[in-house]
Amino acid sequence: MLRRLRHPGQVTPGIDSLTPADADDGDWRSTAIIGGPWESDGSLALGFFKLADTAVERWKSGHRNDAIVIPIIYNYRHGIELALKEEIREAAACLRRDGVADPGGQADEVNQWLSDIHSIEQLVNRLTKLLGQLKLGPGQQLPAETLDVLRKLHVLDHNGQAFRYSAVKTGPHGQRVLERVRPGQQQFDLVAVAEALRDAGTMVLHGVSGVLGAYSDYQADMADW
Repeated sequence: MLRRLRHPGQVTPGIDSLTPADADDGDWRSTAIIGGPWESDGSLALGFFKLADTAVERWKSGHRNDAIVIPIIYNYRHGIELALKEEIREAAACLRRDGVADPGGQADEVNQWLSDIHSIEQLVNRLTKLLGQLKLGPGQQLPAETLDVLRKLHVLDHNGQAFRYSAVKTGPHGQRVLERVRPGQQQFDLVAVAEALRDAGTMVLHGVSGVLGAYSDYQADMADW
């Protein structure tokens, strides 16, 4: 039987509000900072990757628990989705500065499209198209091995549901039924899969970001002339 841990009406710090009361003793070691101008899909993607990496390292050290396997993959998968969305915004912004017609619309239109999309395939296709429209020079597209990993990830999870639940609704509208995502047991090399997902996510988040950052600097230099 559950027991009440606090008196009625007593506030549980961090539950009723994500903003804690001031630390009277000056000890801020348990204080976390969220929000603000530096929080973005890119920064959150990095957090999801790091959380998954930490769990994988614990697994590799011998603390194996099959219950955390799907959450690990979900963290990589969601991080990749956020990274793709971040770079789509950046690429679209670069195109707008170049004056390229119909680069996916203005910033609010791009954000609206992204808010409705959870398909890795659609996001990859959109980013690939935008990168192709920019004058980046040869060899500045997503590598073939990265595209292969992202394609396989999409096959495993078309719309961001397969690693969030044990069962999802399938079938035509009005006739949908709940089906198990993994009806039979499966075995695979978690460390190898994690490495592939981490490498693909890193390429999107840091590789593409580096290229677009350099291109943005080039655009700024040209604007000064």
